[in-house]
Amino acid sequence: MAFEPINVFSRRIDPRGVISAIRALGLEVQLTGPDDDWEQVVVLGPKKLLRKRLTLTLTHDANYYDGPNWSSNVLGMRNYFGGFPEVPRKGQILDAVSRFRFAIAVNQEDLDIDSRDERLPWLQAVCSHIDGVIFTPSSLRDSAGRILIGAGGHADPLAVLPQAPPIVETDSGDGQSENEEEDEPEPPSADRVLRRAMALAAVTNRAFMELDEEPQEELEELRQELLAWIEEAGISAEIEPDEWEILQIPVGAVPEQSTINAIWRLEGLGVLAWALKLYPLVVYDELVKTAELQEAVGIYDTERTQELLARPELRTPEELEHVRRQLLAFNWRMVNFRVHPGAMDFVEFSKNCWFGSFDISPFRIIKQDLAIGSAAISNADPRSIDRCNSAARERHQAINWLSGYAAIYSEIDTST
Repeated sequence: MAFEPINVFSRRIDPRGVISAIRALGLEVQLTGPDDDWEQVVVLGPKKLLRKRLTLTLTHDANYYDGPNWSSNVLGMRNYFGGFPEVPRKGQILDAVSRFRFAIAVNQEDLDIDSRDERLPWLQAVCSHIDGVIFTPSSLRDSAGRILIGAGGHADPLAVLPQAPPIVETDSGDGQSENEEEDEPEPPSADRVLRRAMALAAVTNRAFMELDEEPQEELEELRQELLAWIEEAGISAEIEPDEWEILQIPVGAVPEQSTINAIWRLEGLGVLAWALKLYPLVVYDELVKTAELQEAVGIYDTERTQELLARPELRTPEELEHVRRQLLAFNWRMVNFRVHPGAMDFVEFSKNCWFGSFDISPFRIIKQDLAIGSAAISNADPRSIDRCNSAARERHQAINWLSGYAAIYSEIDTST
């Protein structure tokens, strides 16, 4: 009997999560490589009297999905399923295929996807943990094995698509709005904000390892501790694919610009921690204190993490809106000065600007304009201005996410 090859694809890059999902089933694993970059895992089923022990072999190669040909492979898969007969939600299914960022292969020649094989629930648990799909040449299936689209035109109406970033409503230019979702994203819950804050703490902490002068072996141990904390805290689902990529790269191998970008996320983390009543809002032209901020959200401290997750609390919508206008104003002035260097009457702008008005009291004013340090912005130190530009953008992104501008943090627009 011929069996179809089976692969699992997901938007989430999470090799460690695959291993965690298997171990959560109480199954024994034989692993080749570390948890976060394994090459092969053999899953061993329960021992049974007079019967051969069942095994399931999965393989993983980060160079495959992180290589230069990945986008071509994804396009090929999209075109492949695009040639299948029409089924409901076909457009959404193809869109989900386009978002694949991660892959594992089932190196098992005796597994029938349509059988009652005892190993299928193991595979489905892995697929569910990473919010993935099961791929065979004849079908694309959800994590429960239900067919999303089949070569014969079959589609199970109960099949569940992987979670996808919502499409934010945009103006078509004729006064009409266009989007594929009926509703815009809602502001995140307190629990979601806390998990996003913890995710940002993890990513920024990992980025700082690239700048640390400690022996690489010690930093690698620390990276493994960070990944273990993420798993123990239960925040894996909140970490975005690009963030997972940084977390899983060995110390010393993260590109310089990626390191810089990740470190600047601290300023957004500061806004989220303030919104959670865990950290004071910093003065607009100063930077957060890294160690204090990360400690505030419980990084590496599983007990503290669980205490925070048990009772997350957000500031009121009125408080968030009040600060949103101020952070928008700060980012607007930084962008405006970059495009049109020179002085302006920032005080008058605060009273009747294009987004209404805002409270100017947190800002220092010199000669009616925004001050950076001890000088008006037009006379400020260029290095201070560059620093404020980056901080303003990150804080604006965080407050816009808190306001529900998009569900996915990295997709927030900070246009002014």
